[in-house]
Amino acid sequence: MHVRGANAALQGAMRTTSLTVTAPVAPICFLVVTGCAQPMMSNRTAGSVAGDILSSIVLAGTSSSSSSGRPAPAATRVIGTAEQYLGVPYKWGGSSPASGFDCSGYVKYVYGRQGVQLPRTSREQARAGARVTPEVSSLRQGDLMLFAEGRNPISHVAIYAGGGRIIHSSSSGGGVRYDDLRTNRGQWYVQHMVAARRLAVDGRSLVQSLQSLTIPNLPFDPPDGAPPPR
Repeated sequence: MHVRGANAALQGAMRTTSLTVTAPVAPICFLVVTGCAQPMMSNRTAGSVAGDILSSIVLAGTSSSSSSGRPAPAATRVIGTAEQYLGVPYKWGGSSPASGFDCSGYVKYVYGRQGVQLPRTSREQARAGARVTPEVSSLRQGDLMLFAEGRNPISHVAIYAGGGRIIHSSSSGGGVRYDDLRTNRGQWYVQHMVAARRLAVDGRSLVQSLQSLTIPNLPFDPPDGAPPPR
């Protein structure tokens, strides 16, 4: 039979052929055969088929997107929405452009414009999405940065805008503004960051249900203690 002969040739080629493959270090994906069909070998040798199979396995193990660090499409839209409210005054307990914003009221409003429902306070928002290591180098555009002073609970939240900047409603800054984390004022936020959360990946929301995130009877967030802008 031609099929039996081809299979024997394939096995012989795989036993006798020594292949050296150099590839970037990456997760290896294993090929799982769930069925067999009659091979269409035509003029191709069993050894060339074996080489193609091995090449496919190596190529499948490479990845260009899992560690790219580029923001999800939803994150770029969030920053565009956030920028529309630059200059809106700070207002303790405020949650709209008309009334002014406090820190968490601003974040809730901005993400709500993108169809993502967040709870009202920074302590509740610290439970949303997926945990990220609280270091600037680990952040992506659109991530939430959460801050606490001393041994107090989380009391401030900002949106990481990329490029070492945050956008937030800050009492010490007078309202919605950008802050560069490399400045003296920005370093206060770096030193007081205690948590970070990622709310979307590849355009897919990671936020849990609003009911599961809500903590009843929490007070509004207090003003932040960062030094005023120079």
